[in-house]
Amino acid sequence: MSVWVILGPGEMPPASGGLALLAEARRLTEPAGEVTVVLAGTAVPVEASAAHGAARILVLDAADGWAGPIVAVEALTDRLRQECPEACLLSASRWGSEVAGRLAARLGAALLPGCVGLTRDGAGRLEGTRPVYGSRLVARVAATGESLQIVTLRPGSESSSPGTGHGPATAERIPCTGRPDWIRDLGEEQVPPEALDLGEADVVVAGGLGVGSRQGFALVEELAGLLGGAMGATRMAVDAGWAPFARQIGLTGRIISPRVYVACGISGSPHHMDGVRQAQLVVAINTDRHAPIFTYADVGIQGDVREVLPALIAALRRLRPEARDAAALLGGAAGMPGPLDARR
Repeated sequence: MSVWVILGPGEMPPASGGLALLAEARRLTEPAGEVTVVLAGTAVPVEASAAHGAARILVLDAADGWAGPIVAVEALTDRLRQECPEACLLSASRWGSEVAGRLAARLGAALLPGCVGLTRDGAGRLEGTRPVYGSRLVARVAATGESLQIVTLRPGSESSSPGTGHGPATAERIPCTGRPDWIRDLGEEQVPPEALDLGEADVVVAGGLGVGSRQGFALVEELAGLLGGAMGATRMAVDAGWAPFARQIGLTGRIISPRVYVACGISGSPHHMDGVRQAQLVVAINTDRHAPIFTYADVGIQGDVREVLPALIAALRRLRPEARDAAALLGGAAGMPGPLDARR
């Protein structure tokens, strides 16, 4: 039994998305299967991939260092035809979704897109679950026949169990033809911290109805920027027009797994908390000490976000930039029972 994990730029270990996909592949291949990881990008982490369960590593060796979706598909199509793995797992990111769709079309493979979970049916075939009708229902999807199964998993929905290494591993390099002539490199643009992709950010600061207004979200965004993180929002805040849909967290938005999640004025509905269930540390700020969010929180602050956030921002601004690590600042408070009173 063989499962391939195909990782693009920004998805490779130690990125949480790449580690989670490797963990999911290990789970599906236990006890006697093999996980092959494909690394498409520069500075590929061969040792980290082997340490987290990859028995074999394939590196897409692009002459100009560019391993975009089209180049990856060209390089992998014949190899997949030859080896016929049972399944390929990719992230449901822009890069992973494009590669998955192109490979499925090339190979006549079954495509299970945007899944939030994977199991095996009675015949041993993969069966995925994915939200439908605005996440009001969850559908089970499966492939028929014996074709290759290509699955994209929404970031944050995979298993996050620690890896079990296979010892030293050597990387086999697959030569790539390079980018087609009709693709031009227009350069890179540095994304400001508060606009980071929610699935890639180690720190996420999110606001709910308790933030009170669009102006209040400026504080949420400012705190996210100071912590080097991304700004998020609940569905109710997005519906109120205080944040764009791309920032929405929950079953109808993004499922994320940051190191630190700061919930500002968020009540903690199951619909929203399902989107952050794999966050390592949850900090909650809310005026209602009985809000459900405090049952999920590692650190709780009972207070008005419109008072707490300015004080917190002012304190952070007094720190040197290199000292504003959210996990270091809040890690010592993890595990404290019950909400803490916000006092200045």
